[in-house]
Amino acid sequence: MIRKLYPGGKKKVFNVTFDDGVLQDVRFVNLLNKYNLKGTFNLNFGLMESEYEWTHKNGSVVKRLSKDKAVPLYQGHEVASHTLTHPYMDNLSEAEILYELQTDKDKLERLFGRTIKGFAVPFHYYSELIENCVKKCGFTYARISEESRSFTPQKDCFKWKATLFHPHGSFDDIIQRFIKTDEELALLQVGGHSYDLDVENMWDIFESLFIKISSQNDILPMTTIEIVEYLQAMDKAEITENRVKNNSDISLWFLIDGLAREVKPKETVIL
Repeated sequence: MIRKLYPGGKKKVFNVTFDDGVLQDVRFVNLLNKYNLKGTFNLNFGLMESEYEWTHKNGSVVKRLSKDKAVPLYQGHEVASHTLTHPYMDNLSEAEILYELQTDKDKLERLFGRTIKGFAVPFHYYSELIENCVKKCGFTYARISEESRSFTPQKDCFKWKATLFHPHGSFDDIIQRFIKTDEELALLQVGGHSYDLDVENMWDIFESLFIKISSQNDILPMTTIEIVEYLQAMDKAEITENRVKNNSDISLWFLIDGLAREVKPKETVIL
């Protein structure tokens, strides 16, 4: 029997995808680092540059991180685009959408010194036009503002859905179901904003979540782009009853006759 696994022979993967790049990310990233977890942070370069701030309906001030603070903070985590200025996109022309996406991507790449492959749509509006613009700008995936409420990874990487967005109160039920699930290539991805952890008093809830995830030996922390690229590589694999062929340029992992086994790039394993 052959079963698909994540890198290192892990059965499941965990990620958080948080938007906006706000001051509360400092505390949140430190919490991720404490438990050796990985996040994807979706940033608006234009609002970082101006250190934009706004007042939440509860009266608290939400402020964007400066560029100088953001660069060292997100080391070890994924940085993705969230458009240049976080506009409502439903009334934008193709040229305006392309400008928001491409300019943000280019400026983030120069600032962080790495390729930006992911995009997260601001607000809730997403359309075929936006998707086409995402592809034209060379992104590998687009995370939309819908929940899958499922541990099954998304097939369409340009309509990628997180498992759930907070706040949902306690995570206890979904965490227990994730820990117990035997679904192949199970994924738990939590989306949101770190300022909501202040607004909804959820810091203890998230730390409890991280403690439970990090204590499980079969759960691997990955960024969104790492997950997407691994699943794309896995989709290219040829799997039969007596053979596994890895057609990709990265190592893939499988449970073969009860043992976790690495299949290296371009390698064929005969059972």
